[in-house]
Amino acid sequence: MSVNKKFVLSLIIAGAIALTGCLSGSSSVSSWQTNGDTGIISGNVTASGTINTSNRLRSELRGMFNVAGAVLWLQEHPEIKTTSAGDGSFVIEPVPFGINRVVANIKTSDNKIYKTRSGPIDITEDDPVQETGQLSLEFANNRVRIILRDSAGNPVSNAILTLWGETCELDGDGIYLSPPLPDSELIEEILIVSAGGLDTGKIIAPFSPNGESVVISTLTTPGARNKAPNVWLTTVKEPADKINPGEIVKLWAVYLDSNLEDLDNMVVKWQWTGGTLASGSSPIPEDHKRRIPNVDWSKARVVPVEWTAPGAPLNYKVRVSVTDPGGLSGHAQHPLNVHLSDTDPVPPSPANRPPSAYIIASSTVLTGQPLTLRVIASDPDLDILSYAWSVSPAGGSFSSTRAESVVWTAPSASGVYEIRCRVTEIRDNPLSVEATFNVIVQEDPIIVRPGMIAGHVLDAHTRLPIPRAVVAISGTNIYRIADDAGYFEFVNLAPGTYTLIATRNGYQARTYSGIVVPAL
Repeated sequence: MSVNKKFVLSLIIAGAIALTGCLSGSSSVSSWQTNGDTGIISGNVTASGTINTSNRLRSELRGMFNVAGAVLWLQEHPEIKTTSAGDGSFVIEPVPFGINRVVANIKTSDNKIYKTRSGPIDITEDDPVQETGQLSLEFANNRVRIILRDSAGNPVSNAILTLWGETCELDGDGIYLSPPLPDSELIEEILIVSAGGLDTGKIIAPFSPNGESVVISTLTTPGARNKAPNVWLTTVKEPADKINPGEIVKLWAVYLDSNLEDLDNMVVKWQWTGGTLASGSSPIPEDHKRRIPNVDWSKARVVPVEWTAPGAPLNYKVRVSVTDPGGLSGHAQHPLNVHLSDTDPVPPSPANRPPSAYIIASSTVLTGQPLTLRVIASDPDLDILSYAWSVSPAGGSFSSTRAESVVWTAPSASGVYEIRCRVTEIRDNPLSVEATFNVIVQEDPIIVRPGMIAGHVLDAHTRLPIPRAVVAISGTNIYRIADDAGYFEFVNLAPGTYTLIATRNGYQARTYSGIVVPAL
């Protein structure tokens, strides 16, 4: 069988010198046979720099020498893998027909990872045997952390995410750490293979050293009409590029949304830990766009900004949040490292500061009824936060104990309950803060204290709250509109006897008389 040999793009980093005569094992490709419905991919793995593969100095590989023992797999079919031979050559078979890419990876004795990936290789019936050419390994340290939440804000900890055919590591409660990519890779697709019944698909994410970049994505059920936007931050700055004090760095927030009508109605919010941020006008360079995979730029929205670096050499952060009209959001965070000189090490992050938090809720609830609780939390260092709800004394039940907003169903026993939410940073040596809020659980819908009348407007038959009812003090022009839980409150009342009148469309007016407000 006569087979045409093809060479796809050779992945060699800038500055490497291709050496002749150091490759072997690929000249016999025309003699390999296929089984008729699959193909073969061959090539060589080389070192683009110094790679210490063992504790013995003589095993150190330099320049463009071949690399033995590298693990190779098909990105689209990672179960199909092989190992490079002593001369760096490899053969992967059987390769299914279609577009495939080969990933090469090696882990050294000092736990460093070197990796590369071929360009797309189209294996067809007419062209079943092909070559990658040289796959030149590069040091791989660029990662991203992906944080998944459902539409209620609960962490999604049962998802499977893949990058270049490798599975992302669960790095916390709903937090995933990607496998490392070569340092030249700044942005890539993360595939959501499964997420416990929630949406699958892809997340476009920026990468930076040690996983300092963060993407937060909200997942919905497949049948939900509204989907959260996919958001990422990008810059033409390479991770190793030095940012000078006072330098202006161009960044672009890019977002996509499956609901096209939402794209022009998004709320975009920025946060940063140092320096200044201002609107920009520069478009993303076309060559940079081409590095971002599978983006329909006719639909994507781009927000340019310019960050002016502060004078202190530190590791700073910029975060963008994009929220659609339905309240679903996506977030992206990018590190910016300010150096004083090219010889400076990567600067440290500022000293860690604790988060702050407080709880918003109605201060009363009827026995057995639901109460919505929301913690408003922030972190001055833009650390990602986790939440843990509890109540003392124990009673009632939470819809979730890990989301920002939860529903607590009050117990049958009346009394005062302290709601607690511990807010903790997700980082090494995290700091935390506990927000507390007292809730009065009562059987009688009316509460009377010195200077105050409060309570709930209820349906006489179902005992469920009636939202938006109007409650007025008889003989005055003072009134309140009950909230969604039916709660109302009058404060700063003089001692005396009061009559309340409650009205609501569709209901008969109800009068409550003889309500005595005591003196202090």
